[in-house]
Amino acid sequence: MPSLKFVHLLAVVFLFFLLVSSVLAQTDNDAMLPGSSYEVSGQVRSAGSKVIENVVVRLESSSGALVDQGAADSMGRFRFSRLRPGQYSVSAKAQGLSAPPQAVDVNRFNPRIYVMLQLVPETATFRPRGEGRSRVVDANVPVLAAAALEKGRAALADKKPDEAITYIQKAISIYPNFYEAHFLLGKLYMDGSQWEKAENALRSALKVDPKSVLAMASLGEVYRRQKKYGEGQKLLEEALKLDNNSWESNFTLGRIHWELNDIAKSSVYIARTIQLQPNLPLARLLAGNIFIRAGFPDNALIEYQEYLRLSPNGEFAAQVQALVDKLKKSLASK
Repeated sequence: MPSLKFVHLLAVVFLFFLLVSSVLAQTDNDAMLPGSSYEVSGQVRSAGSKVIENVVVRLESSSGALVDQGAADSMGRFRFSRLRPGQYSVSAKAQGLSAPPQAVDVNRFNPRIYVMLQLVPETATFRPRGEGRSRVVDANVPVLAAAALEKGRAALADKKPDEAITYIQKAISIYPNFYEAHFLLGKLYMDGSQWEKAENALRSALKVDPKSVLAMASLGEVYRRQKKYGEGQKLLEEALKLDNNSWESNFTLGRIHWELNDIAKSSVYIARTIQLQPNLPLARLLAGNIFIRAGFPDNALIEYQEYLRLSPNGEFAAQVQALVDKLKKSLASK
């Protein structure tokens, strides 16, 4: 039977090859190489060219997996860079408004695609997919419950979380099986680090929709925060059986195994996370930590530098920069 040290090394080597293959696959997308940077950019517009705040633009692969998302600037402009060649779908959403998805094909002949997205009022027949294609609009939601939820979302957009919670709780009191309300309430409690309340809200969401992968992933993160590792692991593994492309489930499972000091399993899930979401800064940071623990400082340096590129002003930027400087000196002296 192989030793535990060998198993750990094998898993980290697996992580290394997955990360290297990801880098090699994106080599021809390097912005430093003229004419080889693949990107999708554009502008979100509304009727009458009115400026709309809090516009979120979403980029998905042809399979429907989230590639990246971000906020448009004050002029409605957005840009997704360092992409791989392939077919994508671009959509946008603001409060009460949505832009229907537009399909684009990024390739060597058309490496840079520019699109215009037109925001239109949402109707019962056009709503964003939200967490995935499995969600359907609940036609049983009473008008008063739906109105209360919209007021909650408006309060949230105005950065009034307490007021938002009050409205969302009202929506739930009117219609107890309101999945969207339970889920949003859980996310609000998570934002406020109220883990027990978040757990109860997300459990309620899963009672309404037991196969909601996004709710499962969110509850798994709550369990991680509460150090309920067994419950979190079980729930997230169930989520991955439903959708192996859920980067949230892979990432949280990787963090759970890291905190349990299981480098072998952690490396597998973090490698998968980076495959699905290569621009996730915290995944790069954890990959660097795994390489340090396994004794691969050269590879750790690459991941730490990637974290700083993706999140130059992030929460851990100062500590990571200090690590990068220390690693450079150490490697240079060898």
